[in-house]
Amino acid sequence: MPAIDVDTHVIEPASVWDLLAQDDQEFKPALLRKEVGARVQAHFSGPNTREFWVIDNVLYGKHDAEAIASYSKGEMTVGALTLEDVPRRLADLDRQQVDVQVIFSSLFLNIRCTRANAELALTRAYNRWMAERCAEAKGRLRWIFVPSLKNPAETVRDMEWAVRHGAVGVLFRGIEGDRFIDHPDYEPVFQKALELDWPICVHIGHGCPAIETIAAREGASFNRFISDSPNYFAFSVLLNSNLQKKYPALRFGFFESGCTWVPSAVQTALHLRLAPRELMTRVQETLEKHNFYLTCELHEDLPHLMQYTGENRLMLASDYGHPGDVAETILFRQPLAARGDVPAAVQQKLVQDNCLGLFRIQ
Repeated sequence: MPAIDVDTHVIEPASVWDLLAQDDQEFKPALLRKEVGARVQAHFSGPNTREFWVIDNVLYGKHDAEAIASYSKGEMTVGALTLEDVPRRLADLDRQQVDVQVIFSSLFLNIRCTRANAELALTRAYNRWMAERCAEAKGRLRWIFVPSLKNPAETVRDMEWAVRHGAVGVLFRGIEGDRFIDHPDYEPVFQKALELDWPICVHIGHGCPAIETIAAREGASFNRFISDSPNYFAFSVLLNSNLQKKYPALRFGFFESGCTWVPSAVQTALHLRLAPRELMTRVQETLEKHNFYLTCELHEDLPHLMQYTGENRLMLASDYGHPGDVAETILFRQPLAARGDVPAAVQQKLVQDNCLGLFRIQ
C-alpha cells in the first residue's frame, strides 16, 4: 500500500504558457519585472517581489522559486519546485518516505479571469503542461486538474482527457467569484467527477475579487484565517446543500486548513447545541455521510481532535513547495513517527489508508 503526500505544489515557471494553443496566444500572460521603487500591492506579492504576471489584465506576484528554495534550507531545489527537474523531485519523495505526491497548482489557487475564453485557455495550458511533466515520474507524481468553471461543458470534456494523463481529482476554491461551491452551474463537473471516481479537492484560496479588495486594505498584514476561510465557507455550505442527496457517493477533500475548526463548523453550520460527547458522535456521522476528508497538521492536538473526527477522515501532508505554510520542512513522516500520542496503526491511516479513501491511486 503506497504512502501518499496528498498536498504538494508546483511553482509554475514561464514554460507553462508554451503549451497555450496557437489560437489562444492573445491570452498569454505577460511577465513584468520591477527594477526599483516601492512595494507593488498585488496578490501573491511581498516586500521582495520583483516579478509579476499580468493575467487577463490583472497583476499577480510571480512565485519566486529561488527564494522558496532558500527558505527551505536546502530541502528543495528550484528544478524540483518547478518540475523542470523531475528526477530531483522524485529524490525528494524518497527522502520524505512517500511513494506518491499529489500536486496542486500554486498560481491557480487565486487566479480570477474575467473572460471565460481566457480562463479556458490558461487552464488548458496548465493541465497539458502538468500532464507532460508528471508523465516522466511513472505514476509517482499525480496531479489535480484545474477546471474552467466559466466553461463547465468544455471542462467536462477536458476531464476525460486528464484522467488518462495522470490527474486524480479536480480543484475547487471555496468561493468562485460571487458563487459558493454548490452553485448549479458546477453540477456537470460534479457529475463527471463522480463518473471518473475523482474527489472534489477544496484547497485554500479563492476566486473572489471582493475578498481580495477587503483583505488588501491599507496597513493590513497577512491573515491566515482570511486565507483559510473559503474552506470553512465551502464546508458549511455543503452541509446545508442538496448535493449530498443528488450525488451521495461524491467525495470531498479539504486541503491546507487543518482540522481544529471542524467540530465548531459542524455545530454552527447545522445549528446544533450539543454537549461534547454528543458532538463527537455527530461530527463523525456528518463527515461519513458527506464523504468529507481533511488534511491535518502535525502541530494540532490530533488525539483530542480525533475524538470528534474519528481516525478515518484525516490525512497528513507536507505542503511541499510552500515552506512555512504548514511546517518548516518537507519531512512529515519522521516527526509523525516520533510522536508518542499517535499509535502506528493510526499513523498508517494518516499517510496511507485515508489518502486512498479519497484518491483512487494504485
